[in-house]
Amino acid sequence: MSHNGPGRPKKPTALKELHGTARPDRLNPREPVLPGRLPDRPPWVDDDPMTGDLFNQVTKYVDAMRVSTEVDGIALSLLADQLATYLTLRERVHTDGPTVTVSTKDSSQIRVNPALREMGTVFNNILKLLREYGLTAASRANVSALAEETGTTFEEFLQNTGDGNGG
Repeated sequence: MSHNGPGRPKKPTALKELHGTARPDRLNPREPVLPGRLPDRPPWVDDDPMTGDLFNQVTKYVDAMRVSTEVDGIALSLLADQLATYLTLRERVHTDGPTVTVSTKDSSQIRVNPALREMGTVFNNILKLLREYGLTAASRANVSALAEETGTTFEEFLQNTGDGNGG
């Protein structure tokens, strides 16, 4: 997405068309037009099976919504990586609990699990990337085009992937 100065980045024409807000006077004539297709898969995605699975799932959704192009692979791989990081942190909180005991030389203190703070940061990163592709309820509330069936919902996928088995 183009971003010129302060404020929100400009929304690409494909998303404007999905939201039904595309008008000739609001389009950027210099915006590159790329054919819609599954994004290229960066090779590092395969370093982590969970990230690879999440990349496959996310690309299915953006392809079904007709908002992905071959150059979106890097952004979608970052989204998949952040999702995998969130699920790993989530598992740590489930295992260790929301608080941890920290021992010092004089005493022990109960503190908030540091993974919870990290989860918040990663969640915000995920939310920003989801919004870029219209993958949140709020960002697609006005979508006029119907997405093709992809089997399960994105929310169901996240719930099933969060079981510690990676998918």
